[in-house]
Amino acid sequence: MYRNAVAVENKGCKMQMSAVDEHETGQYEQGKEADRAEHVVEQDRAPQSSHQQSHGSFVQLPGENIILLQEVECVDACFDGHIRGQLRLTNFRLFFSAAEGEPHDIDIPVHSIHKIDKKNQAENSYRLTIQCKQFLAVQFTVNKQTQERKNKDLYQCLVKHAFPGEEGKVFAFEYRPRKYKENGWEVYDFEREYTRMGALQENSKWRHSTLNKDFQHIDTYPEDLVVPSSVTDEVIKKSSYFRSMGRVPVLSWLHPNNEASITRCSQPCVGISRKRCEEDEAMIAEIRKATTKSTHIYICDSRPSVNAHANKAKGKGFELPEFYENIEFSFGNIENIHEVRASNNRLRDLVTSPNIEESKWLSNLEGTKWLQHIQAILQEAVKVASVVENKKSSVVVHCSDGWDRTSQITSLAMLLLDPYYRTLQGFQVLIEKEWLSFGHQFQARHCHGTQDITTDYSPIFLQFLDCVWQVTQHYPYSFQFNKYLLTFIGQHLFSCLYGTFLYDCERQRRDNEVKTKTQSLWSHVNSVSTEFLNPLYKERQGCILPMISMRTLRLWRENWMAYHPFYRFQDPLFERLIELVHLREKIVSNCDELRARHQTTVKIAVSS
Repeated sequence: MYRNAVAVENKGCKMQMSAVDEHETGQYEQGKEADRAEHVVEQDRAPQSSHQQSHGSFVQLPGENIILLQEVECVDACFDGHIRGQLRLTNFRLFFSAAEGEPHDIDIPVHSIHKIDKKNQAENSYRLTIQCKQFLAVQFTVNKQTQERKNKDLYQCLVKHAFPGEEGKVFAFEYRPRKYKENGWEVYDFEREYTRMGALQENSKWRHSTLNKDFQHIDTYPEDLVVPSSVTDEVIKKSSYFRSMGRVPVLSWLHPNNEASITRCSQPCVGISRKRCEEDEAMIAEIRKATTKSTHIYICDSRPSVNAHANKAKGKGFELPEFYENIEFSFGNIENIHEVRASNNRLRDLVTSPNIEESKWLSNLEGTKWLQHIQAILQEAVKVASVVENKKSSVVVHCSDGWDRTSQITSLAMLLLDPYYRTLQGFQVLIEKEWLSFGHQFQARHCHGTQDITTDYSPIFLQFLDCVWQVTQHYPYSFQFNKYLLTFIGQHLFSCLYGTFLYDCERQRRDNEVKTKTQSLWSHVNSVSTEFLNPLYKERQGCILPMISMRTLRLWRENWMAYHPFYRFQDPLFERLIELVHLREKIVSNCDELRARHQTTVKIAVSS
């Protein structure tokens, strides 16, 4: 609450400070603000990242329109009183500017709100309580008489724009920023990525299948699939009939040296009657045979065994080892979306409480079970990476439908195995491939533009980012990107400023023309890439395998406690880190220049 929920103001050159000073008066003149917005676009500035703060600095974004301006009082638990100021409601955000002399402002993307309560206080006022999906809660006292003179009700306007009911009406479809130098939609290219890992090169034991072209066979999968060369499309079809949602085993990653692979799928439809599918058994066998370094294949069912057995009653279940040749089978004991949601709600209650009893903090944190969930996910990912790296065996990963826990395990294992995914661009490719193209249900899990938080809501992707953050704490020099990238991605997961995380699968994004009608988050990230670089990064080849235990895990405070009223997240190292990045770039540039001069001098000396 006490720093911007998503700092969408503009960054870059020092001229921004003068713009901040101009807006600190809190006076509203729409014509002047429109001029300033045009000035911002002309200065070619982009939305700034979440860790940067800007006070009294409201600047309209291209496509953003002011709906309502209201004088309100913010109920501030930290300052023990009410703070007067102006509340601007736009088609993108709710922006509170404190009156002159007051110490803070509040910036909330309206689509990040999940609950709005209105409660009459007195004859002429009511209390507006707003709860957001990222542990942010604010309260405003609104004067009814002032509101009536404007002929607009703040509560009704806010509900209308926060919950349009259709994902196509979120602000991402109206946002028209400057043209970025790099098109973020082109970050991930299927052929380039699978060729990089060796799956589509000559003499490969894998091939590109076009069975799912136009999403005609498996609508939640990408169009392009990679399968063993010896497997025909007919076998893939019949195997998909045996897998939940048709999500057949396909390649996610291939080891460059030992040919071991990570493939992903959904649970088999075994049922109580112990059904079999010869084509599915043949597919698993061919995946096993695609590496000559091991005679076994590992199947990692990421669910607790009790859950997997319970699914048998629904006609689903897990692979029966007696029907699959040379397999090693194990359960991962990672809880489902409902347990994750409940745990996250308990974490919310803990970190948003203004009255945290210090002596009980650790026991209360343990009671949320959040870090226990993180531990289970990371342990399974480390196990998969270790099997591929050390045992040189291929691994098939699945959960129930193969788009939640499966994406967590495959992407984290690949992050541990492949140094490319630990670079800024590689991490973007990893998210695009394992989460977006393989159909993680971003809409169902995050309820963009809808008021009702359904039973499908669950912060699975945020949980993945939390796991990545934990690994970066173990290996602070092995990641090219810094921790601010993770919080930035996490905040724009809910902001709906970009189209990257809209809808549930590639087919839906194509049908709704997301790539032509919205901007990619990566376009912005790569336009200000220096901001997200780790100056201490040193490329580390090969696999990293962190030791995961409750003693080494910590709460990701920058994300989960960012808005606590008594918690001021201060990071004095950030500016210094940015300085180091620029200094390193300058040193590298000077070295290149000196090297070129030396080579020129040598050539002249030789020729003479």
